[in-house]
Amino acid sequence: MVRVRFAPSPTGLLHVGNVRIAILNYLFAKKNKGKFILRLDDTDQERSTKESENFILEDLKWLGIQWDEFYRQSENISKYEIAANRLKSCGRIYPCYETKEELSLKRKIQSTKMAPPIYDRAALSLTEQEAKKMEAAGRKPYWRFRLNDTQVMEWTDLVHGKISIPLSSISDPILIKPDGSFVYTLASVVDDIDMRITHIIRGDDHITNTAVQMDIFQAIFGKYPAFAHVPLLSSIDGIDVSKRYRSPLSIVNMRNDGVEPRALWCILATHGTANNKDPADNLETLMKKLSFEKMSLSSPKFNPEEIKLLTKKIIAEKSFDDVKADLEKLKLKNISQKFWDTIKGNLYSIKDVVFWEEILFDKIDIIKEDENFVNQMLKTLQNPMDFEQWIKDLSQISGRRGKNLFHPIRIVLTGLNNGPELIKVVGLLGYDGVKLRIENNLKA
Repeated sequence: MVRVRFAPSPTGLLHVGNVRIAILNYLFAKKNKGKFILRLDDTDQERSTKESENFILEDLKWLGIQWDEFYRQSENISKYEIAANRLKSCGRIYPCYETKEELSLKRKIQSTKMAPPIYDRAALSLTEQEAKKMEAAGRKPYWRFRLNDTQVMEWTDLVHGKISIPLSSISDPILIKPDGSFVYTLASVVDDIDMRITHIIRGDDHITNTAVQMDIFQAIFGKYPAFAHVPLLSSIDGIDVSKRYRSPLSIVNMRNDGVEPRALWCILATHGTANNKDPADNLETLMKKLSFEKMSLSSPKFNPEEIKLLTKKIIAEKSFDDVKADLEKLKLKNISQKFWDTIKGNLYSIKDVVFWEEILFDKIDIIKEDENFVNQMLKTLQNPMDFEQWIKDLSQISGRRGKNLFHPIRIVLTGLNNGPELIKVVGLLGYDGVKLRIENNLKA
């Protein structure tokens, strides 16, 4: 059975880049009748917070992503210890004692010699006596994984095709810190083995890391999952897509701004492909469209304006029954089918209804129009209202046509240059409402 995982770190807010990976994992699992596992990679106890965890869970629920299993890395420490001891016993991880300053100096020397910044494995030449001397001086070892540097890691990536990376080009990775805590590189592999993950779908910034982890997979388990490395999103307007706090591209802020979850699904599931971003797409349609093989290898540009416009289209398709509960939460005074049908094509979020309630039911900012024309508007107004007849009579008496006719009417009735169709506005205001706004304009 296909088993995938989405593994965010609870050290900040989810953003569109994270959620794109979650959506792709979810669609792949559902398409293959598999399992979607949510795992919080919280090995960094200093930076991980309960607040971030809660936001992650709320964001995923808001999106409609339902996980089949849930784990926290912090609850799996004993499993990492077992794996680490196994690697120690077979000589695949080894203790090192260099300080950060000493490692930095080594890298500077390598840089001046135009050499790659690869750890020189100096710790392997330490005698037992030298190691004890360093520990007696207060140095605590950190532990590195000894890569099989004679091997070239090759795999057929679901997105990139064949990838080859010689392990000799990579530094032996640190797996255990001096304080004894485990680094993501080891913890993730142990969890993926324990959770029987079959496919790892993540950003292509992990490609080099994948070569390292494949070697660790082999050392512990003998085999590794399939991989799909998705090109990272970049922003069309310079906003950092991966920024974790106070970013308009964080999911928390998008929720607060009234973005429709389906808009995010439609855009993020199809980004980097030739598929259209259709607001009518549902989960089944997006599953059918999913194809890693057809995904572009270039970094797709994310345009926040697309989310805004797609949200607008989705809202415009909603019936009054679809939104009635949301409107009631806004504590509006004028909830009705007619009001909703009038304004729904002009909403960029459900919260915009508050603005239109004020425009259509309360006082507006009066902008004086040509007094002669406004008098003609009042003169031709008939009760009961017949919009088409009124416009016909008004055009005949004033000689106005097109924008010259309709724009002043909109200004008088709404105080705005743009908005819902005038016939709907007039129908909602009714004869008395239209008459009152014309008279108020004349009095101003």
